[in-house]
Amino acid sequence: MDRETTRDQNIEENEIFDGENLNLPDMPLPETDNVLHSILNSLNQNIADFYTFVKFTNYLSEDHLNVELLKRSMGIHRDFSALFLHTKEEFVFVYPEFMEKTEKLLFKGDVGSDCLKYTHKICKAVSDYKIALHREGYLPDLRRQLPLADI
Repeated sequence: MDRETTRDQNIEENEIFDGENLNLPDMPLPETDNVLHSILNSLNQNIADFYTFVKFTNYLSEDHLNVELLKRSMGIHRDFSALFLHTKEEFVFVYPEFMEKTEKLLFKGDVGSDCLKYTHKICKAVSDYKIALHREGYLPDLRRQLPLADI
């Protein structure tokens, strides 16, 4: 049977098909003015969720806790990887050792390591990375600036 015929048979009468693959239709790009801020917002939320679940280790079953922590850890890893890839080119010349350390942590990981320890290392790297982003002008300083006249 021909590929086009198979594809046509899988589409219902009123269904609209835009993608190349029926299981993965075309997805719209996120509507955001600044991709960097979008990634950071997601990253901050995932880190907050991770630390919230860590606080409840004594109250949740181990299986449930492990699943939830793994989900949060993977979200942090995904967002930090996106942030790293989005800004790496400009940072390579400024912080080469930091970039190398971050790349090893993100893409080689610690095989067989404890999820909690690994995620704590990633969160520390995220914190250091945000400091570098602020320092290099990628992120505005959100602290309130006091006018000199008020001093």
